Amino acid sequence: MLLAAPLLASSLALTPAFAAQGRTAGAGAARAPMAPSCELTPRSGGGNPGGKMGYDLHLSGFAPNQSVRVEGKSSFRTTVDDTGSLDRQGVRYGTYTVSYRESGSRQGKHIDCATPSREKPGDGKGDVKVTKVEVVTLTKSGSTVDCTSPPKLEFDGKITATGQGKVRYFWTYASSADPISSGTAEFTPGITSVSLLKVVEGSVMANTPTVSAFVTLHVPDFNMTAQSETVHVTCKQP
Repeated sequence: MLLAAPLLASSLALTPAFAAQGRTAGAGAARAPMAPSCELTPRSGGGNPGGKMGYDLHLSGFAPNQSVRVEGKSSFRTTVDDTGSLDRQGVRYGTYTVSYRESGSRQGKHIDCATPSREKPGDGKGDVKVTKVEVVTLTKSGSTVDCTSPPKLEFDGKITATGQGKVRYFWTYASSADPISSGTAEFTPGITSVSLLKVVEGSVMANTPTVSAFVTLHVPDFNMTAQSETVHVTCKQP
């Protein structure tokens, strides 16, 4: 009976230690760091006429505030944030490598960034294909208008396409190459053409009784344009 008590006490003393070891192992597994990763992702050109496809670089899984060097088409040295992540917008398309050195290590490491297939403006917007672009002058030439304020001239644009998706377009006025407005035509099942009414203000020149103008409709993703006929209107005499 005298020997049983010490043995029982020893057994009870060891039990919490084993439980603590189990808790320590479990906590360590939960805190296991993520493997560093890097990915290049495409984004829209922002809707600008003729805009180029942009790309973003995403880093994650690094040690907090880790110093890294990104090498590729857009090379730079930076530091990830306190979550081990970094987002760099507007980088050029290409292959990238991230170099870094872990704390306490003399040997540097590097990882290759995942790179998608190169996308062109308009990609990812469906299987739409533009077949025709037209512009009709609605304001009749020879009309007499009030020129005490810039006269309004009307044109009707039309984009014909097959498939489904979105098509970017923009307008230019007269011989200027600068866009005066832009937008997106959307093609869904049953819609094969989209009409685009365009109203512009004609420029009234001093001592000139007539106003002349034309517009051009541009579809940059398909390299297609259509120009209206030139409309001529006469200003009313005071």
